[in-house]
Amino acid sequence: MNSHIKKILIVVMSPFIFFTTSWASEAAIGNKNPYPINYRSDIDKLLNLKSVVVVPAYDNVGGVYKAAAEKKLNDLIVDDHFWSLAELKLPANENGKKFRADWFEEKSDFTQKVMANSQADSLLSIIITKSSSGININLVLYIKDGSPLVSVNYQDEKTFEISKVNEIIADLYFKLKQKLPYNGLIVSRTGNMVTINLGQKNGLKQNDKLSVAQILAIKRHPKLKFMTGVEKEVIGQIVVTKVDSDLSFAQITFEKEVGVIGKGSKLLPVNFVEYGTSKSDTLKPILENDKEASEWIPTPAPQYGKVSLAFGLSDYRIGATNKTGTNSYSSTQGFAPTLKLGLELWFTSEWFGSLDMEQSFFKSKNGLSGSSPDNLNFTHSQYDLIFGYKYAVTGNFWGPQISVGGGFLIGETQVTDSNPTAFTSNSTNGLQIHLGGNFPVSEDYKTAVGAKAKFILFETFKETPVDSGKSDANMNNFGIYLTQQISTHLQFKPEINYGMNSVSYNGSASNANPLRSSEEKTVSYLFGVEYLF
Repeated sequence: MNSHIKKILIVVMSPFIFFTTSWASEAAIGNKNPYPINYRSDIDKLLNLKSVVVVPAYDNVGGVYKAAAEKKLNDLIVDDHFWSLAELKLPANENGKKFRADWFEEKSDFTQKVMANSQADSLLSIIITKSSSGININLVLYIKDGSPLVSVNYQDEKTFEISKVNEIIADLYFKLKQKLPYNGLIVSRTGNMVTINLGQKNGLKQNDKLSVAQILAIKRHPKLKFMTGVEKEVIGQIVVTKVDSDLSFAQITFEKEVGVIGKGSKLLPVNFVEYGTSKSDTLKPILENDKEASEWIPTPAPQYGKVSLAFGLSDYRIGATNKTGTNSYSSTQGFAPTLKLGLELWFTSEWFGSLDMEQSFFKSKNGLSGSSPDNLNFTHSQYDLIFGYKYAVTGNFWGPQISVGGGFLIGETQVTDSNPTAFTSNSTNGLQIHLGGNFPVSEDYKTAVGAKAKFILFETFKETPVDSGKSDANMNNFGIYLTQQISTHLQFKPEINYGMNSVSYNGSASNANPLRSSEEKTVSYLFGVEYLF
């Protein structure tokens, strides 16, 4: 190849050689993240809260606080550099309609539509109620899946002025922000440098170290649905290099995998507690002031269910009529000691399962003339297993509730054998339908009354040691009760329960004194204690 042709090839190929060389150099030197890993959980993305829409406030005094509350919340968000205020746009089929404030708690699909139409990441609602016990203010933040994330509440007996209410709303707003599972966000990343939405206003200083985390799951209260905690994973750490008023710049010192820290990554709280290396120096001030100092742990709200224990007396009456209808007799005891145990488990915020066991024991006169012994020992037991659904009328766990369910019931009566047979030991079981309701009667929801009814279907009745022929049983139970809350986990529960089991007989019998009908009635007066866990 002559020199002339070589020169032509060099001229033609030089741009490609330059481009290839430059690209290789940049890949080897400038590109520190050639294969970035960008994975984030769905719930972490859901908690990227940048915009919020404020829905119309509600009060029960004709709108006295409504306008002021809405304006105060809007002003707080406008002044908040973390969030932007989104314009409220209702779904097309809801425009011009009045909607209830509790819809956001009860109708997650409606809440989702409002946020989607308003192009907001979150929704803020406020309910103000005034009563003889003072004023109650509730602020709730919802996220894109329509569920409530955090809630803050204020109650006071003396506050009524609008100016004071505005101060309370501002305080509740900042408390609500503090309940979020992170303090700030990574706004952008270039190489190993990041911009964060925290600054001097948040107490940030140069050289502060912050942990970067990913939210993996939200733990929710099974009844109230609000966040009770989160599962999170630390994916890296940053050191602040420059601080401005609202924004800061930082350098990534380490990360779990190359490129895992990125836009939207969550920053954990800034103000960590630091301890000295000397154990004696750390504990000395505590031990000097309190010889019995111990760690304080906040009391968690009930999440899983409740157990109950009740004692009392029962008025027990059993009567029978013989086959010919010429002889009716009975046995009664008005002070039969009674014990009741209960367990209720909450599978979700609405679905529950319960098991109740009640037992009475007593001695009573033999009501059949000529039968012996004169006194008979009775033991009456009842076992209830129910699976059901509870509907919170206002969305409040301590508010009005209606329950419906179904299950299985067993009733047993054991009695001393007599000659001739006066009363037989027997058992009745069947499927049951449960209906119930619980309604607060005090402004603070600490006192409530309730009622319940159980209707038994497809009863099966068995007698021992003899029978009066083929039986047809009819069994039902009713009850009323009062609950008085003592603490978050403890409440008293006096109750009155009525049970009735009537049986008719026909056909051949093995009983020498065959019956045409029998009836058992029980009225129980119980005082119980419930522990919610």
